[in-house]
Amino acid sequence: MKQEDILFLIKNGETQEVEFKEGCPSGHKLAEIICGLANTDGGVLILGVSAKKEIKGLHCDFDKLQQEIANVLQSIHSSPQVSTSIHAIGDKKLVLIEVKKANDKNAHTFNGAVYVRIGSTTHKLEGQALFDFLKNKQILCFDEQDSEAKIEDLDERRIEAYLTKRGQLDYLKSNNPQDFIISNMFGKLNGKLKLKNVATLFFAKEPHRWHPQNEIRIVRFSGAEPVNIISQRDFRSDPIENIGQAISFVRENISKRFIIPQDSPRRIEIEEYPHSVIREAIVNAAAHRDYYSYDSIQINMFEDRIEISNPGGLPQGLTKEFFGKRSVRRNPLTYRILRDCHYVEGLGLGIPQMRNEMRKAGLRDPEFNFEGGFFVVTLRNAKSNIKPVEGLKDLNQRQLNALDYLRQNKTIKSKTYANINEVSLPIALKDINELIKFKFIKKVGVYRGAYYVLSGGKI
Repeated sequence: MKQEDILFLIKNGETQEVEFKEGCPSGHKLAEIICGLANTDGGVLILGVSAKKEIKGLHCDFDKLQQEIANVLQSIHSSPQVSTSIHAIGDKKLVLIEVKKANDKNAHTFNGAVYVRIGSTTHKLEGQALFDFLKNKQILCFDEQDSEAKIEDLDERRIEAYLTKRGQLDYLKSNNPQDFIISNMFGKLNGKLKLKNVATLFFAKEPHRWHPQNEIRIVRFSGAEPVNIISQRDFRSDPIENIGQAISFVRENISKRFIIPQDSPRRIEIEEYPHSVIREAIVNAAAHRDYYSYDSIQINMFEDRIEISNPGGLPQGLTKEFFGKRSVRRNPLTYRILRDCHYVEGLGLGIPQMRNEMRKAGLRDPEFNFEGGFFVVTLRNAKSNIKPVEGLKDLNQRQLNALDYLRQNKTIKSKTYANINEVSLPIALKDINELIKFKFIKKVGVYRGAYYVLSGGKI
């Protein structure tokens, strides 16, 4: 690093990626800081600079310090990528320890603990914060965790159906269900068989007993607002059956029209949404949902649109700019089973294909929103026409309620919006996004700490 770059870092002070130490910290403290930088965004530790940005210089045995740093790196599991260099600023010497960000799906630990940077300080993660970190890193995957179920809780018919789709119809004639589980890494044998969650999710006699969150709830409303319910269905089987039943229900409840081509006496049935788009949206919801969440997949059918929402925002390693271009798997074993059953390809082609099919049908592109821990896909039919929003008169009653709440309470969260209006979180998020788009409110913060305030533009 050049001297001007070092001086620039010092001038700007400590941040999430930069820490100063006036002297040589203990090996224990050094390990925590390096761990925290590596587990967050990487960064640099500068020794010989005070917290007040004063260049003090180091007065120590640099060979001994280098050895101390090497010992620290060996005490961190797995050892992060670090480069150490000595720099002279005037007559004072500084040591720079540059730390590279941890690879995706990897976390560095010191004495069995995970450290991260929050602002300009290093924190040890514990409890829910540690759980969320490991889950977001995809180090802790739901479908790979141990289940309390036993082999007798599995349904051979479900296993046979899966093997048939894989072209292994005769597998169980010479093997038993335990062989199937172990050979496919759906469980492990260490004295006794331990099933993974994926085994009970797909092959249990009663999947809903073990995983009540594995549910697809479909509600059909009259009109364009979630007011009058025409019909409702809840599907609580394994993911493959849930997907099939949900697709059938949606197709049975959407409008159809018929045309007779000039060159054929036979009429052709055209659904108001392309079948392939409905299928892709529902399969993606089941494949990529956050199974740690107790919320179900929700499909709301309106006169002018279908909204499909599932718990779980963008997985770690997938940014909005690469959404629809890359495939990142939150549930690797679940994804593998769905791929074996020809539901997914793993090539990141699903989103572009959905757009193409909607355009072929003369419909608007699907809308994808990530908010409040939910992923929502909106499919609009030919009747859909987003109304212009120019003033308060163009807002729905839920949005007006929220603005009244904000005038009295200054801030509102998405869950509060849902509660005061007695609607689901995905519907609340849809309303909130519209209020943001038309500058009635603005968002403050990110992730779980995010809240909304009046923008002052139109109120």
